[in-house]
Order: sequence, then C-alpha cells, then structure tokens
Amino acid sequence: MKGYLITGTGTGIGKSFFSAFLTENLLKRGRTVRYVKPVATGYPEDDDAAFVVARTGLAREDAVTLYTAAEPASPCFVFDPFPFEECVSRIQAMPDDRDVLLVETAGGIGVPLATRRYNYHFGLSLGLAVLLVVPNRLGCLSDSIVYGHFILRHKMDFAGIVLNDHFAESPRHADRNAAELESEFPGKVVARYDVTGLTFTAVPGLDGEAGEG
Repeated sequence: MKGYLITGTGTGIGKSFFSAFLTENLLKRGRTVRYVKPVATGYPEDDDAAFVVARTGLAREDAVTLYTAAEPASPCFVFDPFPFEECVSRIQAMPDDRDVLLVETAGGIGVPLATRRYNYHFGLSLGLAVLLVVPNRLGCLSDSIVYGHFILRHKMDFAGIVLNDHFAESPRHADRNAAELESEFPGKVVARYDVTGLTFTAVPGLDGEAGEG
C-alpha cells in the first residue's frame, strides 16, 4: 500500500477538496483507497472524512477520523496532551488491504500537535510521501519554497506540490506561480485543481500514467 501525507502551507486552503478529488480519481481508475484524518478540530461542524465520503462515494468504513475536538484550534491547545504515539499505532494497525492510504493533516505541515510533535511527524513516523497543497495566490511562492526545502531537509519523500487555483487572481498569475515553483523544484508541481476538478501530470508514485479528473 502506497501512503501519502496530504498537508499544506496553512489551514483553509482546500486540502479536503484535493483529498476528495484524488480519491475520486483513484476510485475511477480501479484503485482502492483508505482516507484517514488523524485529528479533526472544529468537529463535527468540520468533518473532512464525511466530506470525502459525500463527494466520492468512498465507503464510510474507509474514511476514518481518529481523534476529535470541538474547538477549531491547533491540536496542542485542545488535547492534554495529544496522543501522537497512539495515533500512529492505530494507523499502523489498520489492515494493509487498500492500494492507497491518504492521511490528511489538520492544518499545515508545521502545526503543533504536542511537545516537539508536529504534523510532519506523521509523515516521518508512517513513511508517507508528502503532497504539499498550496493556495495559488500572492505569497504562495515564499511559503512553498520554505516548506518544500523543509521537507527535503528532513529527508522526507517529497511527492510534490499541488496548486489550488481557486485562489488565483487570474490564470496568468496562476500559471507564472506554477512555472516559478517548477523551476525551483523540477518535476514537483504534480497537480492543479479548483472547485471544478483536478488536473495532474500523474498520480505521483503510483503508475506514472497521465490523466485528468
């Protein structure tokens, strides 16, 4: 089973939309998918697993939320402490009977979970390839470059950058941001999407086929 950490440069940037689009595309191609949200805050109003199920038709048992809190805040503020090791153990104990595992973080890659534990530690502890979701807008270049080099410096499997064009001021602005990031990280701008759907060069690390969702 290939695993991906779906994370990003911040919160409210469309990670769950990307999770849903990617899940839908994989299902259409005959892949089996398990989606896991290790922790959801602002729950149940903000229920990303339910959103993915509603958008894709994924079986409810294949969309799992492990820990929840009502307050929409960083996990470090609403758990005392956040059970990071238990969370990792629960994911590791899940049956290895799906083609793809998608683990979506609550907020961006650097969100603190507990003392010296951050969202990126899910990727390190579980051996997940990182898909970095970026809102394609003014300021995204700095955020993407900083986080991209952070991922590489921590020797994580950098599956690529996913640009959410919903935030773009215009197609011209969106395209030049994408071109600059491709120059900074060759081959790493792997997908772009907006509210209408997903376009990608390949689902990274699966079979290298080009496609469009």
